[in-house]
Amino acid sequence: MKGISEWFWVFAGILAGLIILSIAYYQISKLSEATQEQKSLEQFSELVNLINNLCWSFEGNVREYELNLADTIEGIYASKDKYTEYEKSELIEKIVSSEISEGNFLCIKVKNRRLKCEELECNTSMPFLGSLPEKFSLSKLLSSLMGKRVSTYELTLNRSSLGIVISRK
Repeated sequence: MKGISEWFWVFAGILAGLIILSIAYYQISKLSEATQEQKSLEQFSELVNLINNLCWSFEGNVREYELNLADTIEGIYASKDKYTEYEKSELIEKIVSSEISEGNFLCIKVKNRRLKCEELECNTSMPFLGSLPEKFSLSKLLSSLMGKRVSTYELTLNRSSLGIVISRK
């Protein structure tokens, strides 16, 4: 009987260790996801500032910017008003087809959160950007295999007579 109780405690200890390890892994992954999302939101604010600075510059002025978007960022786009919102499937379709958005607002849609739009100093034209599922993006598949869960966009911002034109490199 004594041998059975010892094995029971060994098994219970291993089981408790696995449960604690899985809870710790879950917490670390959620913390990493939140950190990446926060960095994406900070880069969104930097992009708004960069666009506004370009609005007051000379025509022909060009800037380059690298935007890294976490998995939770469904889309970034220009809009004529701050109330235009797209469903996730619509955003994926517009991102894949490289559709152009235009307006005086730059909007960011975060998964399971409300839409956030910032007013811009001038009209802006840009492609829809966002985190795509791996089946739509080879670069996303490669970055996820390397342990990164972000979509990277290299952007060129150009000051034209009509406002700011943003294009992907």
